[in-house]
Amino acid sequence: MMSQLKLVGKKAEHSVFDLAGLVIGGKEIVLMGGPCAVESREQMIAAAETVRHSGGKVLRGGVFKPRTSPYSFQGLGEKGIDYLVQAAKDNNLMSVTEVIDTESLKLVQDKVDIIQIGARNMQNFQLLIEVGKVNKPVILKRGLAATVEEWLLAAEYILASGNPHVILCERGIRTYEPSTRNTLDLSAVVVAKQLSHLPVIVDPSHAAGRTDLIPALAKAAIAAGADGLLIETHPNPAEAKSDGGQSLTLEQFWQLATELVKVAESVGRTFAGPVKVQESLQSLRAEIDAVDADIVGLLAKRMKVVNKVAEHKTIDRIKDANREREVVERLSRLAQSLQCPPDLVKEIYNIVFDYGVKSQLHSKITVEGNVSEILR
Repeated sequence: MMSQLKLVGKKAEHSVFDLAGLVIGGKEIVLMGGPCAVESREQMIAAAETVRHSGGKVLRGGVFKPRTSPYSFQGLGEKGIDYLVQAAKDNNLMSVTEVIDTESLKLVQDKVDIIQIGARNMQNFQLLIEVGKVNKPVILKRGLAATVEEWLLAAEYILASGNPHVILCERGIRTYEPSTRNTLDLSAVVVAKQLSHLPVIVDPSHAAGRTDLIPALAKAAIAAGADGLLIETHPNPAEAKSDGGQSLTLEQFWQLATELVKVAESVGRTFAGPVKVQESLQSLRAEIDAVDADIVGLLAKRMKVVNKVAEHKTIDRIKDANREREVVERLSRLAQSLQCPPDLVKEIYNIVFDYGVKSQLHSKITVEGNVSEILR
């Protein structure tokens, strides 16, 4: 294979690209973020501000979306380009978007700062050749089931056509494992850096397909030697038109950025992390998110116990007003000692008790109804 990698192959030193002040492949980890698909001007403004405040340098956003289903959202096209580019410029960020053919390349090449070749087009050789003729850095994603050799040879097409600024991107490959969208192959990061001089970044979002895995995979990528991260974030993932399930909220993105600082330091790299101007608001929101997650977890645990309690009650003794009053009084005293408003506790627990009673009644009616059916 090495004889075929005439331009991509290993050199004495790894290439470091200085793209108008954005250094990729150096000591600093480069964070790129934004939504999978550009949906509106407001969405991109919110995403861009978060990326900047989190220490990111590049705003991502898909305007042409090659989707598995022809009925899925295909992107805003030219209108989306304007939203992406303007939001990036207003926040002193670079912009990156995917091209899917020579026509889309013509539309974006004079507007965005970085061009992306998606996994589905990694071996679209004519597109690789055309991108090689453009004087813009290119993020080349690894194909869904491509070997490292095929990935590097795809990069060779771009370099052989005249463009030396190729950034390799590992985004997970398709395996038999169903618990994640793809399997993140961090060994490919190490191998690619052994065989090639090109910078390598990692997209943990497409690998995981799940937001709960993204932070751990992002940290592992840095530890494996990745030069940067490409992470999806959306102002409202639940309403995202594309890949909402793998998009961090803006607060989660910011929180992850704070955690990456120490990870980078631990492997001899640097990452500036969130800027101080937003530290107060974003960190407090992240702290609230964590507390809310704990509250929901404890409520779930409480409801399991509540439903077990129903097994020890008759249906006419489900509601116990004396027990509820005793609990509320005790918790109100506790709240006051913790400088928490007792009225808030009373209001919350009135709702908790009402829901618990309904749940116990439903459980008893269901069980006893089933017993009645059996006895018949």
